[in-house]
Amino acid sequence: MILLFMVVACGKESSPEGRSKIRDKNLQEQLDSLKLQNEQIQEDIRLIKKELNLKNK
Repeated sequence: MILLFMVVACGKESSPEGRSKIRDKNLQEQLDSLKLQNEQIQEDIRLIKKELNLKNK
């Protein structure tokens, strides 16, 4: 019983290294999301510029 408790208590969240890996994973997911948003914004700007150029001609 004590051994089972120790195994459960020693999860990723219980060690600094485990918490660091979880934090890094979360940060990477946020960074990936921001990269996708940035790409979409750049594409939207490109389309707006194209549309503005067509109207000015």
